[in-house]
Parts: sequence; C-alpha cells; structure tokens
Amino acid sequence: MACRIAGPSQAASSMMWGSVESLGDTKAGAVSHGSARAGDTDLAERLAEIEELRHEEIVQARRSGFDEGVRKAKDEASAEIRASGERLARNLKELAALKQRIRNEAEGEVVRLSLAIARRILHRELTVDAESIEGVVHAALRTLEHRDVLRVRVAPDAIGVMRSVLERAAGGHGIEVTSDHRMGVGDIVFETAMGELDASIDTQLQEIQRGFADRLGAG
Repeated sequence: MACRIAGPSQAASSMMWGSVESLGDTKAGAVSHGSARAGDTDLAERLAEIEELRHEEIVQARRSGFDEGVRKAKDEASAEIRASGERLARNLKELAALKQRIRNEAEGEVVRLSLAIARRILHRELTVDAESIEGVVHAALRTLEHRDVLRVRVAPDAIGVMRSVLERAAGGHGIEVTSDHRMGVGDIVFETAMGELDASIDTQLQEIQRGFADRLGAG
C-alpha cells in the first residue's frame, strides 16, 4: 500500500483505494478472456480435425467409387468378350456348315451333269452302233456268275442285236430273247431262276449317282 505526506502549503486530501471486489472482478475478467481464447483455439483445432476427417472421407469415397467403376468396367468388358467369342464360334460353325453344303451341292451338281453327259453319249453310241451294248452284256453275265439265265428282255428293235451279242458272249446256251415295247435304247433285263437283273444303261447310271450321293452325304 502507498501513502503520501502533504507539505506545509498543501492541504491534506483523501485517497480513493480500490475495493477488493473490483480487483477480483478485474482478475476474473482476465481469466475469462484467457478461457475464451483457449476455447477458441480448441474449437479451431476441432474444426480442423473435422475438416480433415471430411476430406479423408471424400477421398475414400472417390477412391471406392473409382475402384467400383473399374471393377464394373472390367466385368462388362469380360462379359462382352465372352459374348463376342460365342458369336464368333457360332459364325465359324455356320460358315463351316455353309461351306460343306455348298461343296456338297457343287459336287452333286457336277456328278449329275457328268452322268447326264454320259447318258447322252451312251445313248448316241448305241444308236450309231447297237452292238456296243456287248460290254454291258458281258458285265451282267459276270455279275450273274453261275445263275441260269432264262431270258433277256430288250426293246423290240434290239432283239436281233441282242441275240448276236449273246451268241458271242454266252456261247448260245439257248437264252431266249424277248421284246418289251416299254423298253428303250440301252434297256436290258436278265431273267433268272433267282430273279431279275436290270442291266439297263439308265439303271446303272442311277446306281452310280446314288453311290456318289451317299459318299457326299457321308463327307
């Protein structure tokens, strides 16, 4: 506590001392102000932590979304690749089948054309030289082997030629030759005790065509 002594020419005056309450209020104000500053600092730090957490959550969400997008893109790409592979396999299979069908049809057409040409050539050959049928007769007799030939049926205008051919081929063993008006050039039917053998040119060509068709179908 301070005091002052008045001089001779100075009148004594009273001094106003501050109260304890006012001093306490001053100290309390200083403390309150310091607490406020400390609270502001804590709040700022908390806000910074919250902001950092929010930023990390945003980054994680973006990363998760990116990873999910990549996964979905990979799945979709894999599915599309599988679908494309399946379509390609089907197309190749259909192409192979089409190629085989075209080849078979082309070969079948070649066979039909070749046989048609052969038929025309043989018919023309028999018209020009009827005795060229002798090769067919020999082949038929070899097929029949030891079976007894009872008779041979031919077209009416081929009776004389057939008798001559049989005389040379079979030694004239009494094989009867009869005419059939339903038969044409190159038609020959051998009748035996076991049945008939159709050795006609057209019949043999049809057999050849069926053989080619079976072969092409199996290929």
